[in-house]
Amino acid sequence: MAIGLFLSCPGCVTRTASIPSLGIAEETLEPNEAALIDAIKEETLRIIRKQYPPGVRPVRRDAHPKTFAVVKAELIVLDDLPKELRYGVFKAPRKFDALVRFSAGGTNVKPDTEPEPRGMAIKLLGVEGEKLLPAEKHEKTQDFIMINFPGFAVSNLKDYLELFRAVAEGPEARAAYMRAHPEIDRLSALMASQVLNNPLQSQYWSEVPYKLGPGAIKFSAKPVSRTGDPRPENPGPDFLREVLLEQLKREDVYFDFMVQQQTDPVKMPIENSTIIWSEELSSFRRVAILRIPKQNPADFKDLALAELLSFTPWHALPEHRPLGSMNRARRAAYEAVSKLRHEMNGLPRSEPTELP
Repeated sequence: MAIGLFLSCPGCVTRTASIPSLGIAEETLEPNEAALIDAIKEETLRIIRKQYPPGVRPVRRDAHPKTFAVVKAELIVLDDLPKELRYGVFKAPRKFDALVRFSAGGTNVKPDTEPEPRGMAIKLLGVEGEKLLPAEKHEKTQDFIMINFPGFAVSNLKDYLELFRAVAEGPEARAAYMRAHPEIDRLSALMASQVLNNPLQSQYWSEVPYKLGPGAIKFSAKPVSRTGDPRPENPGPDFLREVLLEQLKREDVYFDFMVQQQTDPVKMPIENSTIIWSEELSSFRRVAILRIPKQNPADFKDLALAELLSFTPWHALPEHRPLGSMNRARRAAYEAVSKLRHEMNGLPRSEPTELP
């Protein structure tokens, strides 16, 4: 299964990532990459089966299991984009209906007062053109997945697999791993420590790179409406959902959707996403506006909808193909987890075609 991943990875080469002659948007395969990705996928499925034995339902996602809300939105592509940005869903000015999921990271559902990364996943509807996943090539969705930190904690698949196994073994094994890998410990702590008092008032980043036509980008969603609300005086375990619902009942919310082009393949690497691309080398440029209209997500049972939805970077047009080893691992793991989760929950698995 993992071997087929690389047969469908145009642009990948077998040079080492340190060679400075790499071109823009050019990928490199890690040593033994297919086996590492297969091991990550199998370890993920093993953990899910262990965490959710018969009788323990619903089965939640292995990552970002807690949903704050799923909201209805629209992505408005700007009409004055330069030629180098007009690819994929940004090739012409238009509006896309969208569903946006706000979530908490980690592997278990925790009180919102506990620090951990927070996520934002956008699913565009009505996107024409064949998509990358063969089983879903005729679906009309495009996903953009982000968290509230611009970098990743792990630089390669080998370290990622070892960390994954240590976390699965328990707190002592995880602590031992972090002692042996202080840089991963530092980055993990930094990711989890980002202050967030309202999911609608935080900036989110893709962390890892993607194609944009012949080039490579990272993307980000930055709020442009009200920000900076303080945390409630006595926040409850689900206060982030509560403040999100409260704001959306009052007003529309807007985000700038921006892209940052890769201009230096060495200083802005594809394969090592612990390195945050410098905005001095390439600034973020707005390509669209994400509008979340005033609404009450609870009215259309958004938490139940969240369990039906699957998000993956590979729900994508070829012009937005995910890049780098972490994204290549996501392809195998996300698809396998989605299939298992829906099967164990007895839920249908399909992409939405319209807003609730």
